[in-house]
Amino acid sequence: MKDALVQLIKWSSGLLQVGLSKFSPMTYGLSNMTILQSLCYGYFTFMPLFSVPCLIYGIISPLCFLTGIPLFPEVSSSWFAAFAGVYISSQLVQHLYEVVSSGGSIRTWWNEQRIFLIKSVTALLFGSLDVLMKWVGITKASFRLTNKAVDQEKLEKYMKGKFDFSGAKMFMIPLTLLVILNTLCFVGGMKRVITTRNWEEMFGQAFLCSFILVLSLPILQGLIPRRSK
Repeated sequence: MKDALVQLIKWSSGLLQVGLSKFSPMTYGLSNMTILQSLCYGYFTFMPLFSVPCLIYGIISPLCFLTGIPLFPEVSSSWFAAFAGVYISSQLVQHLYEVVSSGGSIRTWWNEQRIFLIKSVTALLFGSLDVLMKWVGITKASFRLTNKAVDQEKLEKYMKGKFDFSGAKMFMIPLTLLVILNTLCFVGGMKRVITTRNWEEMFGQAFLCSFILVLSLPILQGLIPRRSK
């Protein structure tokens, strides 16, 4: 996992630099390709910026759930059906169809959901910060090496669908903080909801917080040290 995230930092940093340069597909690209092609390339070049809303969503939403501040419409409202329809169709159904139609399984889809959560608040975030620090002159361009050798123990974990966070201390800081924050807010928020019986307003946030916790199980498992046989 460490080598994969380091490699993703290099990719996201380079893509974002292209997106912010004079050769951006949203400006320079429009004069050399179709609008659809420019939008496709723009999606990939600006993908590291996904880290900002993901980070905000991972902090603000559980805090509001803990304090009882509703962010979504009530379950009985027609607007809640609109929110739920967009989320289910885009995040769950569409992604699941893309994975299954390309030969993947439901387990592959589930792992990709987890990987997106992990990379959004680690590699994409650090890649964006790297571009920002280069832009203000704090750091200079550098070449990060990643291990290309195959580790048999890591390969076995990969084949079993397990995540290996060994050596990824830098990436575990934001992941651990967000998991702890979501866990505490989920427990406190659920206690408040059960006491006040305010399910109508807080159902959306309760589902989102619990869904994030389920996705975060590999992080909790990676934090538990295991003794080798």
